[in-house]
Amino acid sequence: MSDEIHINVGGTLFETKWSTLQKHGDTLLGSLTTTSEYYNKDKKQFFFDRNPDLFNTILDFYRNGVIHLPTHICGWNWKQELKFWRIPVTDISECCYPTYIKYEKDQNLVNYIKNAFVVRTAEYQTHKVSCLAGIKQRIWLFLEEPTSSIAAKIFSIFYLLIVLLSAITPMLATYPDVRQKFVDIDVLIYWVNLNGLNLWINKENPKEVMFVTTVAPKWLKDLDLFITIFFSCEQILRFASCSRKKEYFKDWLNVLDIILFFAMWTIFIIDQLFEEKLLENYELLIFYSVCYCLAVFRLLRFFRITKQYSALRILLMSVRASIKELGLLSITFIIFVLLFANLIYFAELRDPTTFPDMVIGLWWSVVTMTTVGYGDEAPKSALGRTVGSLCAVSGLLLLAMPIAVIAGKFNDLYEKNANREDFKKLHTIRKVCKVHPASNIITLKQSKRLKNTPDLNTRELESNSDNKIFDIDM
Repeated sequence: MSDEIHINVGGTLFETKWSTLQKHGDTLLGSLTTTSEYYNKDKKQFFFDRNPDLFNTILDFYRNGVIHLPTHICGWNWKQELKFWRIPVTDISECCYPTYIKYEKDQNLVNYIKNAFVVRTAEYQTHKVSCLAGIKQRIWLFLEEPTSSIAAKIFSIFYLLIVLLSAITPMLATYPDVRQKFVDIDVLIYWVNLNGLNLWINKENPKEVMFVTTVAPKWLKDLDLFITIFFSCEQILRFASCSRKKEYFKDWLNVLDIILFFAMWTIFIIDQLFEEKLLENYELLIFYSVCYCLAVFRLLRFFRITKQYSALRILLMSVRASIKELGLLSITFIIFVLLFANLIYFAELRDPTTFPDMVIGLWWSVVTMTTVGYGDEAPKSALGRTVGSLCAVSGLLLLAMPIAVIAGKFNDLYEKNANREDFKKLHTIRKVCKVHPASNIITLKQSKRLKNTPDLNTRELESNSDNKIFDIDM
């Protein structure tokens, strides 16, 4: 039997040796026989309906024992080819393995972006929808998806203004020139002593004195009440229009809204009914202060607007995608903080005026490594200053790492999202041309009008020689 073998791949004839193929007997080519389904007895050759341009690389694997992949061919093609020829992925050379996995990495990024940007509509039926279900769906889209309509965009802008306003009102409530004085501190103390009450405030603390002797003006209280009512109504409508109540509680913003809902109304009830009790009941004051601190987190509602700004959403996605790296950085940072806290304590051990304990050393290490340097604690000895210099330099090098990691993730995600938006735009143009075949040329300005067209379920793009060329007018 001749050692030569003829293989027809997609109409291109290849000639090699049986001994070459049998080097890898567990693959498709290595296990070929004349009784195989691929063998053509008339032509005395094996026929495979595959891409002949890729087969040269496959054939080189049997000659060289390792696969080297051309970089200009998509990794998806190589994945299909290796699967068909039954060649293990482990036979890919180390230098070419990045070419193979680049497709999977890119596909994972695209899927990650798709899942983040998908329009999370409530799962209402598309047929026989009741009037109530239709109303709930419209409310859900209006509140949840700023890009669903012009009215939703306007509401999202108004929502952003309310969020910013809700962050400003607590600051105004602490500004002395805004608050209105209703009693003098000496009169208040006399009244407390007269009634046999215990006053918890420190007269030497001007901030505590201001809070017990002045009140926020009525217009500021009314504004805060309006903000509370607005967010309460928005939260109730959002929850009522959501068809998947369990999924609703998995969103951290919704959980935050619930916490803020109870905190804000608790503050309102205490202000209206138990304001005088705050002077004598320290536990009630602590509870009131905790609720007031929670109200500050209203500013986090700003993240609901990220759906309207893709770049901001991509930035948040970049941080989430870098959680592992940031976690490793945090552990490394803690180790260095503990290290320099010990070093600075022993370096300044002979000086009685600096670093009385290692806890102060921990504080100093954190502010030094983060290049803040308040100056409340500073080494005085030569050895202590040497440790301080090493601590500052280590902090600079260490904190530069997450910036590079997040920036790299951001660039990858931003580029993939830009490509995805361009592909969706082209897909939309193609659908319009199918509906209106007379429109052969669509300019870029016209395509921008189609940007907000709902992304319906469509087939993948097909190659068609009868299609017209889209003139992208720059």
